[in-house]
Amino acid sequence: MKRFSDWFRSSPAPIRYVLICTALALAYYALQKFNHRDGMADFRVYYDATQAWLSGDSPYGKAFGVSSGYYKYSPAALIPFSVLVWLPYPLASAIYFAVVLAAFLILSLLLVRFMEQELGFSSQRRGWLLALSALFLADHFERELHLGNVNLFLLIAALALYVCWRNGRARSAGVILASILLVKPHFAILVPYFFWKKEFRTLAWMAAGVLAGLLLPALTEGWSGNIALHREWLAAMQHHNMRLSLSPHTLYGILNDWVLAPLGQQGGRSLVIAALASCAIGFFALLLLNRHRKEDPASCFLEFFLLIGLIPNLTHTDTEHFMWSWPLVTYSMAWLLTDAFPWRRLTIAVLLLAFIPYTLNSPDLVGRRMSWLVDEGGLLGMANVLLLALAVALYLRQPHRHATSAANRAS
Repeated sequence: MKRFSDWFRSSPAPIRYVLICTALALAYYALQKFNHRDGMADFRVYYDATQAWLSGDSPYGKAFGVSSGYYKYSPAALIPFSVLVWLPYPLASAIYFAVVLAAFLILSLLLVRFMEQELGFSSQRRGWLLALSALFLADHFERELHLGNVNLFLLIAALALYVCWRNGRARSAGVILASILLVKPHFAILVPYFFWKKEFRTLAWMAAGVLAGLLLPALTEGWSGNIALHREWLAAMQHHNMRLSLSPHTLYGILNDWVLAPLGQQGGRSLVIAALASCAIGFFALLLLNRHRKEDPASCFLEFFLLIGLIPNLTHTDTEHFMWSWPLVTYSMAWLLTDAFPWRRLTIAVLLLAFIPYTLNSPDLVGRRMSWLVDEGGLLGMANVLLLALAVALYLRQPHRHATSAANRAS
């Protein structure tokens, strides 16, 4: 396998991509500054919560920056932000903006390199794959830059977790998974998956990492103070949660609002049936992918990132978390750019159908009514399910096309 630096220099496309994206992001930053919209509300929460914690106050139960700016991650997740809180906020936010931009560029390049060297896709249209994937994620990336959230870093960590696991590095995989769980417990969806794969060493290291992360604040807070902090964390997560039937982008909310409510069967036992049905469908999809697991690395890739992409459809969370479908969007785009691909028209149709709610989510572009349906009516959740289903369908129809990946990895 080529080193990343060699791959990056092997064609002009990655360099052009980095330069164009950087120029656009800097122009966006200047525009935000000019319009006084550079507050980065989510980063402000992390920044102020870390300052409160370091000064001896609780980071929970109070709004930072905006009325909805409550910190709801673990105490240990504040530690990385302690590097920036010693700087004035304008400088700290500018540095964080640059770090988010770098994370976007690195992740997009790593995914395309992974498609070529691990899954056997051609490198002839590398520039197109970078451009189309970035275009499809443009709305989510813009929101990440505007808010200053951590979703890109979690996705990079998930990719690192996948690579470590596939290369037999159980300790590294377990520690990375523990770090992710301390920020977003939603990634616990991977725990039963690793049990299914009998990755018990990875799970053991994960448990040790989570335990260490839970105990670490006791070094400064003491045992009782640490327990109090974690109780406040649990309360913050419960406060942020809501009934899944009322969460418009979850499978339960979509079924409740678009199927059961028109039939007069809103809520009740029907949602329990829906939950069981969604779990059964997901398990069936994993079984279909697992048929080719031993022969084809793409199967594990689809299984792993299908679970991550489904997180915002299974739990109540913010809409920007739908960007976690990015690896499977890139996978579908890679098929679209493959020569002699028989499903090209159908793939284009599905991608265009999902593109409107997934990317063009702005009242100025699609109108106020459509924008409301995307944000509150569940269209974004439907688009995400459509994108994930497309990636799985493309794989199941073309599993033999990944046979060249072994030769690519060996070269």
